[in-house]
Amino acid sequence: MRDINKNRGEMGRIQSDLSSGKMVRVPSQGPVEFERSRIIEENIRKEEQYQNNISTGLRHSRAAQEALDETLDRLIEIKGALVQGATDTSSSSTRQTMARKIEGIRDTLVNTLNLSSGDRYLFAGTNSSQPPFGLDEEAEGGVSNSSSTSNPRVLVADGVSLDVSVNGVDLRDTGAGDLFGIIDDIIAALDANDTETLSQLMPSADRAIEHVSNEAAKVGININRMDFLFEQYESSKINQRAEVSNLVDTDYAMAFSELQRNQIAYESAMAVHSTMFSNTLLNFI
Repeated sequence: MRDINKNRGEMGRIQSDLSSGKMVRVPSQGPVEFERSRIIEENIRKEEQYQNNISTGLRHSRAAQEALDETLDRLIEIKGALVQGATDTSSSSTRQTMARKIEGIRDTLVNTLNLSSGDRYLFAGTNSSQPPFGLDEEAEGGVSNSSSTSNPRVLVADGVSLDVSVNGVDLRDTGAGDLFGIIDDIIAALDANDTETLSQLMPSADRAIEHVSNEAAKVGININRMDFLFEQYESSKINQRAEVSNLVDTDYAMAFSELQRNQIAYESAMAVHSTMFSNTLLNFI
């Protein structure tokens, strides 16, 4: 009877393993495996949160990179107008027309760099709740700046944060002067029909283009880093889930084999049991 009850209990355990898909469901069934699996699962959840952060960061960074690429295109267009205006073949009225065109490009740049993603302005630094740039005749270059000096960042690993964009202060500081200040100087020289000043502004225009290109490259580098980390976390999750499965999941092939073995033993024991208890005193008389 003890062996029969033991086989019945084993079959019940195996059936629970098969139906739940877990062979370790509570700590008593495997203290070491249970604790280890919980640690790994917690690490998986943490890495999934980092992946969510990276997804948000990538979305913001790619939008910022597109805005910077657009800014580069507009600055190159301004440089082309500057070169044309500096030549003696252009007339005063032509230069004034160019000045109005560049004013329009400047206004377009303000709108481009006031890009927002969700509720965050990407070039406002940590002052992300308000647009960083605004047309203001009293401000330098005719454009005000409310950006902070800190870049917006996302946490991508333990103690590791990456910039998702650049702040408006750094973006405007070209090393040759304020970005919008350079554009304003070009507009003023075109209006004044001053070819000498226009020629002198060419190195500043080149520096501005180079500066914005460098800022765009920084964003691109961080996009690559975030892409790499995201894939690294994805690979890590696959490996860790496999490890958790090895620790606590049911091995169906082994479980079915064990169930069959216990079932044969149980049926044999029941057969012996029924034979023994079918005997009465009449059988011995």
